[in-house]
Amino acid sequence: MEQAASPKIEKLKAKGLNPRAVRAMILGIPNVGKSSLINRLLGNAVVKTADKPGVTRGKQWIKIGRNLELLDTPGVLWPKLDDPDVAFNLAVTGAINDEVYDMEKVIAKFVLYLRENYGSRLTERYNLKEPLSDDSTEILTLIGAKRGCLRSGGVVDYEKVNRIILNEFRNGKLGPFTLDKL
Repeated sequence: MEQAASPKIEKLKAKGLNPRAVRAMILGIPNVGKSSLINRLLGNAVVKTADKPGVTRGKQWIKIGRNLELLDTPGVLWPKLDDPDVAFNLAVTGAINDEVYDMEKVIAKFVLYLRENYGSRLTERYNLKEPLSDDSTEILTLIGAKRGCLRSGGVVDYEKVNRIILNEFRNGKLGPFTLDKL
């Protein structure tokens, strides 16, 4: 980073000016690691981070070395999410708070997406037999039974199953893949 700032600093020095630190901004959607990147550049945890959106509440300047300052910003999103696919991707990846969307609908769609595009990973991770049903509730019921997400009377606790699938995806336990249409 210092190296990137040095041409600007040298130019100011050549003009006889007292160079001040070069300033840059870290900007992106929520929960993509903006603050983590700054901590990584600093080599220690100066900026608060968490595995959920909304931790960075305001803008703050962080000094990186002698000649560089970075502005850490809260995540930014479009004011209105008109595209349902974009909203789905943001929900699944944790870029928007879980409380703002219907988790049941998102997980139902996500499980069918996994079945269609990454069926072998779904069957391997949750020890399911092929062919998988095209009914998301049936798939969630099987996963719930395999993971012991049962209430009294053997009824599947879908909220718990949904949380398991979402957390395992967000923690990379389902492996690398894309939600984008290729």
